Amino acid sequence: MKLFQSNSEKSYQSHENLLDTPLYEVPGTKTIITWADAVEGTLITGSTGSGKSSGAGKHAALAMLKAGFGFCVLCAKPDEKDRWVEYAKATGREKDLIIFNKASGLEFNFLEYEMQRKGEGAGDVFNTNNALMNLRDITRLSLSGSGGNNQDPYWDESLKDLISSIISLLALAGEEISISNMRKLATTSFIEEEAKHYNNLVRTITTERGIDPQKREEARIELAEWIASNYFIQVFHKMQSRDLTEKEQEDAGTTEDFWLNEFARLSEKTRSIIVQSFMGMINPFKYDGILKNQFAAGLSEDLLPENIIEQKKIVIVDFPLKKFGLAGRFAATIYKCEFQGAMQRRKVNEEPAPKPACLFIDEYQAFCNPQGDSDFQAMARSSWAATMYITQNLNNLYCIMGGHNARAMAKSLLGNLNLKFFASNADFETNRWASEMIGQHIVDFQNLNIDKDMQISKSKNQQLQFRVTPDHFTVLKTGRKANNYVVETIVFKAGKTWGSDQQNFALVDFNQRK
Repeated sequence: MKLFQSNSEKSYQSHENLLDTPLYEVPGTKTIITWADAVEGTLITGSTGSGKSSGAGKHAALAMLKAGFGFCVLCAKPDEKDRWVEYAKATGREKDLIIFNKASGLEFNFLEYEMQRKGEGAGDVFNTNNALMNLRDITRLSLSGSGGNNQDPYWDESLKDLISSIISLLALAGEEISISNMRKLATTSFIEEEAKHYNNLVRTITTERGIDPQKREEARIELAEWIASNYFIQVFHKMQSRDLTEKEQEDAGTTEDFWLNEFARLSEKTRSIIVQSFMGMINPFKYDGILKNQFAAGLSEDLLPENIIEQKKIVIVDFPLKKFGLAGRFAATIYKCEFQGAMQRRKVNEEPAPKPACLFIDEYQAFCNPQGDSDFQAMARSSWAATMYITQNLNNLYCIMGGHNARAMAKSLLGNLNLKFFASNADFETNRWASEMIGQHIVDFQNLNIDKDMQISKSKNQQLQFRVTPDHFTVLKTGRKANNYVVETIVFKAGKTWGSDQQNFALVDFNQRK
């Protein structure tokens, strides 16, 4: 039987073949890193000042820029943006730069983006809700210094219900889904007595028989004045007056029931806790600053994450932590999560000339989202996402992961970053982990024995020893003038061999000035 390939199968095979495209040669090894290696994830570790960023990080970044990859770059340090501008100049990619910082005037209302973006799931209230709930996780990580505290599921679900109902009401009313509008709805929504009074006014106005005309007119005036002074009722009435589809009418009924019955009838204490949880989540957007000015409203077309994929843009999210603190972390993580979502929706086989897009993060521990990043990395290859994470050591990530299974979570994430560069490091746990990963080999030992009669005898035995001992990572060269600008790094990737002796690792010299 003769089998024929469908067009989609041919496209898939053609695109898979593209992944074999050489990206760069690891210096001194004649071993080629391909697109496929890049989209399987890269980890670079090393102590502060070890040359991890100016060595392996720079070498890989320049290669990906030359290859035409799109980039999402998060900046932890004040000079990070300038370094990337120089990289872009050196590789002829200046025209692709989009610098998103305080001075740029660009805006990224991530909630509106979720409602308006292209692709399946666009406008889904659940997805928009999830984008907002990520902010709570950022706050927990920052305040607890770990994976955060465990929240009672009731309060979690109640908060999600409130957020979903706010988003639904704004969307059905045709209002912008913004932090400001959401805050106003939450603070002006009905309590039980107000809901009852509102229903009585509407009933008085709309009932055709048995109502005193004067009372009807008084009710109409009172409702009009209430609408003029209360944002919630303005939006509520706007929803009711719009020409909705059958599906939207169904959603409007569910939304109306939530606000007039379910939420309004909660006890004062319960309602207060839920509202305060929501207000605490969005509090960073309340006061003048980058979050209010650039993430709470407005959506600049230049910042659409799809541009990184389709137009190979280089978006530099330049809100360094040393300048903007927690607000900078919020800003970078918001954009990072939306970029990850766009990458996961990507259909590589439908693109005529696809290229990987890179998520590049130095000081990765500052922007790690434990569960989200693990899920993303597990599927990064299928969407051609070339992640490159740079951090000092494993303990940075253990602290972020938090909880009793922090080590397992961290190592699960790092296990899916297949290409690893280890620069000089004083952290024993990281060095031990690297040594164990590279593995052991059999070493011959010869023993000399001298008996009481001064007779010498020889014996041989074999022992398993680390190919690279943990202490070896502490003596690697760290660049700068003292080391002739050479950064020594040990590279490892399962499935690759290095050098003429075909070892599973290599000691590599990166020149900081080349």
